[in-house]
Amino acid sequence: MNRYLLDTNACIAWLKNDKPVVRRVVLAGEGNIFLCAPVKAELWFGACKSRRVTENQERLQQFFDDLPSLPFDDASVRHFGEIRAALARQGKPIGPYDLQIAAIALAHNLTVITDNAGEFSRVPGLTTENWQRG
Repeated sequence: MNRYLLDTNACIAWLKNDKPVVRRVVLAGEGNIFLCAPVKAELWFGACKSRRVTENQERLQQFFDDLPSLPFDDASVRHFGEIRAALARQGKPIGPYDLQIAAIALAHNLTVITDNAGEFSRVPGLTTENWQRG
């Protein structure tokens, strides 16, 4: 069975009860959906700058507690360097958080779930899916 790493926009869609995303999460099954440190950091930043900081932080903490989270570890570091160098040679870099997310996904053989195919499609060997488009 496939295993998936949620990008920030997929998490936001899930938290907003986006039906296609919720349906695909359920189909993926327990233990096959992961978060990672850069995504959690982006979500936490969003909560901190929101109008309902405490409420959003509490909601995120519950969301975080329900899903396994992967760190930006030594295996990810190696992928990060390789991806960044390859994209730099092509003159097609991606943002630093997306680079970390892609590296974590490659290190753990996960498919990235994102609505941002433009950035992630440039990463060699990375598999992505867009669950927000049905």
